[in-house]
Amino acid sequence: MELIGFIVLLVLGIAAIIFDRIEILKYLYIPLLFSFMVIVRLNAFVFNAFEIDIITYGLEMKAYSFDIYYLREFVFWFGIRILYFITQSELVAFLLLDILWIYLLYKVSMKVSVNKIGNTLLIILATCFPFFFGYQNIYRQFFATIVLLYSYSIIDDRSNRSIFFFLISIFIHNLSLLILPLFIIKKFFTFKLNDRLVLSSVLVAIYLLVLPSILSLKDGDDPTKIDLSILYMVLFIFLLLFYTYKFRDNILNFILIVPSLIPATLLTIGFVAYGQEMIAERLGMMFIPFIIFDIYNYSLLIQSSFKRKLLQLFLLLLFSVPVLFFTSSLMFLD
Repeated sequence: MELIGFIVLLVLGIAAIIFDRIEILKYLYIPLLFSFMVIVRLNAFVFNAFEIDIITYGLEMKAYSFDIYYLREFVFWFGIRILYFITQSELVAFLLLDILWIYLLYKVSMKVSVNKIGNTLLIILATCFPFFFGYQNIYRQFFATIVLLYSYSIIDDRSNRSIFFFLISIFIHNLSLLILPLFIIKKFFTFKLNDRLVLSSVLVAIYLLVLPSILSLKDGDDPTKIDLSILYMVLFIFLLLFYTYKFRDNILNFILIVPSLIPATLLTIGFVAYGQEMIAERLGMMFIPFIIFDIYNYSLLIQSSFKRKLLQLFLLLLFSVPVLFFTSSLMFLD
């Protein structure tokens, strides 16, 4: 059922991008996305499928420990305990969390929509493999990424609110702190772009220099069961070179359009060079939604409807189709 549901979402996503109508997103895609999440949660809590980590989170809902492990990410751990206390059901608690992340992703999608076009960012993100492994497995990192992405989407016009949600994300998953260079290069008070680029790069260097002190942030198994850190690094380098060449006459314009790409690439290269492939892979999965967000924003500047939709279809297929080929993801979809 999950495999069929995922393919339906993917096919509907293709149609939604082609027609780019808000009605498809609101009245067809989002209800089907929530229905898919119901199937995913039923498989975990009723039919005892492969979602081991999700079941573990269900057990943690009933915990009473105040160990430092829980305190350093108290928003998530105490949040799921409160939801369980209210609902007395792991299944219902997770469905409420799923409603929340879908709502936040909808808010992000509407943030970039302009002049009745660009209604499909949610569709591209919902089935991309970093999010798929997130809501199927590494839920804490996934939820932190959703909150971070919402924070990132409002940073230009609601800075204080953005800072608040960024802080919330840190206490959902401490790895969120390593996403700060992406925010600094996008906006940092009234600093000019050149200064933001320098500050962001310096922060990346600091993170890499203090690597031993942040290794404790690594937890859990590799969600994909294969090392994708090199693949992420190659992908980010390729995109960086492509956009650098495309905007070779005005490099600063490239940074304005895809601000997340430079710090994401530097951090990934740095962690791979340190031999910390697990952290590089986890961060790579968190970086991809931001890069998709920026490139999608760029697509809305393209005047040609055909070229704009072609780029959006490329993003959807590039990051969603791999789900159908990973052995680990097929275990979830079985």
